[in-house]
Amino acid sequence: MDSSTSGNVAYTDAAATLFPRQCILYFFIAGTLVSGFLILTGLLGNCLSLTILGKERMKSPTIQALCLLAVADTGLLLAYCLFPIMDTQWALKTNIIGMVAGAYMFEVARICNQVSTFLTMILMWQRYVAVCLPHKAKQLCTVRIVNQISVCAALATVAFYLPNFFLYSIKTSDGGVSYPVSHPLVHNAYFQMIYSVILTYLVSYIIPVVSLLYMSVAILKSLKSHSNTIASSVNSQHARKDLTKSSLAIVVIYVICQSFQPIRRILMWVYDPYMVSIECGGELFHFSYIPHLALMLNSSANFGIYILFTRGFRRKLTVFLIRKNVVGPADSNDSTTKPGTSGANPSEMVPTGSKKTNAVAPTVKEMKCSETMAPSDAGADGIV
Repeated sequence: MDSSTSGNVAYTDAAATLFPRQCILYFFIAGTLVSGFLILTGLLGNCLSLTILGKERMKSPTIQALCLLAVADTGLLLAYCLFPIMDTQWALKTNIIGMVAGAYMFEVARICNQVSTFLTMILMWQRYVAVCLPHKAKQLCTVRIVNQISVCAALATVAFYLPNFFLYSIKTSDGGVSYPVSHPLVHNAYFQMIYSVILTYLVSYIIPVVSLLYMSVAILKSLKSHSNTIASSVNSQHARKDLTKSSLAIVVIYVICQSFQPIRRILMWVYDPYMVSIECGGELFHFSYIPHLALMLNSSANFGIYILFTRGFRRKLTVFLIRKNVVGPADSNDSTTKPGTSGANPSEMVPTGSKKTNAVAPTVKEMKCSETMAPSDAGADGIV
């Protein structure tokens, strides 16, 4: 998704009529069907995630980070909305869609992807503090801190990638065919090496991946060594484990999907000129779509992760889909596991003036146990 190497900026009207059938078929399957499916399912999944998680986002910084991550992923998928049609025959006649995608659309997606990267780091940092540094969780794990860091990360990302929007301009020939005109800075070797390669990949891949892997390994070690010493209710343990498993799964998907961008950069050095290699019939033709599809998959996968790893999210999703009343049997059953609640019928409550020793003691005991639960997990029981 580098601004200097967009994969569809060299097509002409003549080339659009010379594509063999296998290339047109690949455009249709990978470019239209697969990307269209990822975009539609991703948008639907992120909207459902926001609907369900949004109700609890102010109670837990981890859930707030998940909601912000869904917003960033939605932005990336919307930025790719032209991708399924950019290589269709009618779009290639003037190539205006390919030009807009290469010069602007991919850059917007790049910004959303970088924001999503920072939010993934914030999410794992919240889990790292909650699991590995619980004594600091009260000060560091707050919704306000998550919001402040997220805003700063978004502003820094826009400032960092803003120059890319001025590297290309779109011109139209007398025949109505659009073509890109590059800024002289694009051909500057120092600019390409320092900004487009070193700084960009440090910010977008190397630093995030190293930090995410470090925090993930630390979390796994901490969970393994303290699995038998965590003094909390069963419901709270489930909340911590499910939030952590979901966060780790998000990191795994992120690392896999983001790795295709550095691979693409390496292939650009090996196969020179790269633009010729990714054209129809070129050695890297079938690879040309994969980095973009990987980013779409990364922004579409979180909803599936929540379904697989968080039991409370599945329950709330089922309630939402079948339009059940939230104050129904499902919620009343869950209340029996929460501290200070009783499974008895409300009509059997202790009358005023009667002894309440047995009713109060479990509550005090549960409150003492809950003191070891990190603040970031406090509002998670309703989700996981």
